[in-house]
Amino acid sequence: MKIQKIVAHPISYELDTEFWMSREPYRTASSIIVQVFTDDGIVGLGQIHGRPMKEIIEIIGLIEGMIAGMDAMANEAVWQKVFALTTSRAGTELDKDKGQPHFGAGKRPQILAALAGIDIALWDIKGKALNIPVWRLLGGESNQTYAYASGGYYEKGQSPLKVIDEMASYVEMGYTAVKMKCGGTDLKGDIERISGVRKAIGPGTKLMIDANLGYSLDEATRAIEAFEEFDIFWFEEPLYWYDSIRALGKLANRTRVAIAGGESQMTAWEARDLVDLGGIRYMQFDATRFGGLTELIRVAHYCAAHDIQFVPHHDPQIHGHVVCAFSNGFGVETFPNKKRDPLWDTLFSVRPEIKDSTLHLNDRPGLGFEVDWKEAKKHAA
Repeated sequence: MKIQKIVAHPISYELDTEFWMSREPYRTASSIIVQVFTDDGIVGLGQIHGRPMKEIIEIIGLIEGMIAGMDAMANEAVWQKVFALTTSRAGTELDKDKGQPHFGAGKRPQILAALAGIDIALWDIKGKALNIPVWRLLGGESNQTYAYASGGYYEKGQSPLKVIDEMASYVEMGYTAVKMKCGGTDLKGDIERISGVRKAIGPGTKLMIDANLGYSLDEATRAIEAFEEFDIFWFEEPLYWYDSIRALGKLANRTRVAIAGGESQMTAWEARDLVDLGGIRYMQFDATRFGGLTELIRVAHYCAAHDIQFVPHHDPQIHGHVVCAFSNGFGVETFPNKKRDPLWDTLFSVRPEIKDSTLHLNDRPGLGFEVDWKEAKKHAA
């Protein structure tokens, strides 16, 4: 079964509300759906969360010419061929107008995002060809895994304390773990938000906080010292991008709260360093951003060998398959707020179910999700 062609569909929803993390706004919910067609008629679906979408789609078009005719079941061979663009002269063909990657040009993040979508689609093809869901293909026994509710943004024009009712509403939905943002206001303001949430959700609900790379080491230390009394389950991506591994290891030694991270890491090598030097206890590598399921599986194996649990960032319909198959898979991230994540509610005609803090994958061959193409066309970017 040979790869025949690849089609990428950019999709973007303009949000009615501006959702702020610690340092950045979230104004659009965007994704790229990737279709990989084979000469046997099987079509694989992949998904990318990367920017800028135009560049990623252009790169997908160039990669199509490289891998057309390759065995669609040989995901490792395809992965290695595409990844080689980041280390060979061939990769400079993707960026002729900007000169040497050595001096800051190059499109490595976009190449790895394009690779992610294609690789995920190949896993979907593999499952469909073998008439088996990917979670089973990977050795999983159960199609269910833990799910937590993610949200708690600083919404423009709204009180920062709105998060209290939001988190409480997720508990009412049946979630037993919730995650909120921090670092987007002063420490006093965040203490008020976090303490209010803890009171509203009760002592039996896990409470995670996510700084989205929002603090220096000393700032993060002061913050987590202030937050610890509210029984924080994990402290996610607390440190600025420029010292987010070695300094993270120092922070881990300063607090009893578990450290989570990994969604910003682009490769298994970077994830390895986060495990070895960053002191994390929860790995959040995102296969839809960089490298696909093939790379996530490598990360999961490394984490298993070092007693680290993994809980990938975003897209439970994809990541849930790997989590279900590994003994160190902690669970998946979900976004119940339809205003923040309209894709989950409208883009898919078939997708997993979430009930009582549990993701239920289906038994359909492949990844088990289908796109509502009318909706995709309506929101084509």
